[in-house]
Amino acid sequence: MFSLDPEIVALALGSARLATWEWIPSSDELRWTSGQTEIYSRPAREINSSAAWAEVVHPEDREQVRLAAERALETETGFREQFRVTGRDGEILWIFGYAKVIRRSDQSLHMLGMNMDVTDWVERLAASETRFIATFEQAAVGIAHVGIDGKWLNVNRRCCEIVGYSKNELRELTFEDITHPDDLEADWALVRALLTGERSTYSMEKRYFMKDKRLVWVNLTVSLVRKVDETPDYFIAVIEDITGRKQLEAERDQLIQSLEERVRERTAKLEELSRTDALTGIANRRRLDEQLTLEWDRSVRARRPLSMVLIDIDYFKGLNDGLGHGPADRSLVSVAKKLIESARRPGDLAARYGGDEFILLLPDTGPEGAMTVARQVQEAVCRLELPNPGSPVSAKLTVSQGVATAWPTKKTVCNSLMIAADRALYRAKKAGRNRIAVGDSLNELIEGGSSEELHPITRQAI
Repeated sequence: MFSLDPEIVALALGSARLATWEWIPSSDELRWTSGQTEIYSRPAREINSSAAWAEVVHPEDREQVRLAAERALETETGFREQFRVTGRDGEILWIFGYAKVIRRSDQSLHMLGMNMDVTDWVERLAASETRFIATFEQAAVGIAHVGIDGKWLNVNRRCCEIVGYSKNELRELTFEDITHPDDLEADWALVRALLTGERSTYSMEKRYFMKDKRLVWVNLTVSLVRKVDETPDYFIAVIEDITGRKQLEAERDQLIQSLEERVRERTAKLEELSRTDALTGIANRRRLDEQLTLEWDRSVRARRPLSMVLIDIDYFKGLNDGLGHGPADRSLVSVAKKLIESARRPGDLAARYGGDEFILLLPDTGPEGAMTVARQVQEAVCRLELPNPGSPVSAKLTVSQGVATAWPTKKTVCNSLMIAADRALYRAKKAGRNRIAVGDSLNELIEGGSSEELHPITRQAI
């Protein structure tokens, strides 16, 4: 009698209940060709007009079906509608109705159609939708549908809890409105990559401003839903509150920073201890060697003199044997304090060279300046009036000193200054101790000269 659209035939495959019909609008005659009994539980004679059939359509859907039929007749096209009908026993059935308008050879209009019972399908769909809504609303993470323009379209309960806005309030905003400014450009860049197809999804950690202006950290994962024609439709955003984790990370980082600072302080302290004489608290030989190299190179660049005073406590072994280690150690500490007082300038260094020997390193100091410092040391030690019963020179503690000055050049080496000061000290001791001797010209030493004569100033006891 009439042919069905292939798409409708495909839908009808399987166990679906179908009813086919023809309606003649001019006479309001409705003819059922098959299946009406299975769907409506009524014989064809009881629903043989549009008015009679409308009585079995659910009251809430009658106007929808009537308007669809009228439009189809006016445009001579057809319609597809989903609506409800009432069975004889009061059961509500969901119907998918398909109709097509044709014009007969006599120019009369006829409407041919098919009704398919889709109740099971609708119920399954409703159950699926119920599960989806429950999943959407009860999810432990925030879920949102966001428009291409950035507006919030739909959000779940958890999303509202995270940002502190109600659903209606969020629908009036865009994601840009609540995003921290420092995170916005990175977020938009990733959005653009989704829109251009460069990415299928993206994740990022970002900050939202809550309604009360507090900041909340979230982990955001976004994917793009496209329409059938592949144009962008909307975004699906999964939002996880990671504020607690961020706070723990901040506390961890602060703790690590604090520990690292303590390690640096402890390392610096240990480094300082490794360069400090444990007994006297002044620089040790390691620190002296480092400082001598540094000042030597600096003097080369500045073309300035560098002086050294090598100090030795006279007959210290006798003091140690006569008074014991305690008094001997206290004597070393007292001498060291006087040396620190003599090394007044920032660049000056007082160091314990070993045993009862000390060194003063005096940058930017010529021979006269070095002699002045040596005299101050000699006088300061004398004023200490520390006993030294083992000394044949004096009953009080005395020192012998060797003074040397160099004008460093790239061709000279720093240990030459040490050699010159040591030779001067040797001469001071040889001359009777408790005195100062000035070293040979450093240039002469480098060339191999080795004068044994005392500098005139050292021939007098100090």
